Amino acid sequence: MKTIYDIAKKVGVSPATVSRVLNNGPVKSSTKEKVLKIIEKENFIPDNRAVFLKKTTNQKIGCIIPDVINPIYSYAVKVIHDYLWERAYHLILGNSYGKIEEEKNILQMFERERVSGVLIGTCEGEDDSTLVPVFKRMIGYGIKIVLVGKKNYGLKVDTISVNNISGTYKMTKYLIKAGRKKVGFIAGDKNLRATKERLAGYIKALKEKGIPVDREVVICEGDYKMDYGKKWAKELKGKVDAIVCGNDLMAIGAMKTIEESGLRIPDDIAVCGFDDIYLASLVKPSLTTVHQPIEKICKIACERLMGWIEGRIKKAEEIIVEPEIIVRESA
Repeated sequence: MKTIYDIAKKVGVSPATVSRVLNNGPVKSSTKEKVLKIIEKENFIPDNRAVFLKKTTNQKIGCIIPDVINPIYSYAVKVIHDYLWERAYHLILGNSYGKIEEEKNILQMFERERVSGVLIGTCEGEDDSTLVPVFKRMIGYGIKIVLVGKKNYGLKVDTISVNNISGTYKMTKYLIKAGRKKVGFIAGDKNLRATKERLAGYIKALKEKGIPVDREVVICEGDYKMDYGKKWAKELKGKVDAIVCGNDLMAIGAMKTIEESGLRIPDDIAVCGFDDIYLASLVKPSLTTVHQPIEKICKIACERLMGWIEGRIKKAEEIIVEPEIIVRESA
């Protein structure tokens, strides 16, 4: 006798998706059509086991981001939510604000909710290596974990991230080729992985061109927010003719400071960011930036997590996604 597991395997979806189709739940029309076609072909007659699966299967996925106000993270949440919704999973969101204690509390809440898996975004704040025992405990409970933009601390879990080094390397190289003589760099906390890697890309481009690194025009402190972009741009004003920023919010803040000082962008100072949030194309002048393919990254993370939950994936991988430069008016 056929079961929904058999139908799910033939269609290439989760049993939960088949269950949702049988119960007239929200499922992508194209997926629903495929499921119904196989059901008809296999002469499948559902029984109470489909209802039982719906009641007992844990359809919860936890997700932690550091700052929902940052457009790059709010967009990531939308991509993740839509992906999970199509597969009959519910998303539980945690916003850590870059605080380790808050992240720990969220993880403990996920444990109480008995989530099937967790997607954990980079922590834009304190070093979170102290959470490794919590991660290990969750893994021991059978909760699947995928890290996005974070170190795996030796854990056998997937890590997916953008190639930060490549992004700032390409951008700095572009600015030098465009004739910029003194390129500065500003970013958030120097202890964060993203900061270290983006700074490394900037330094790599300078060294490749035989340009010495001037530490007076390199600032890695504070948060990845507009206010720090404004603050550090004041420090670099008059010292550089281009600034590579750790993210778009800092770049937009820097542009505000430069404009208020009476300098022109890009004539006097070029400014570029990292992420390519929707605001990047709307500000004036529009922002030249490193496009982080967040939709691709999130979908890969979700696909890997589903693979672990459904038993299709057994070996952890580190996946690096390549970014590209988007040239606009600011540089």
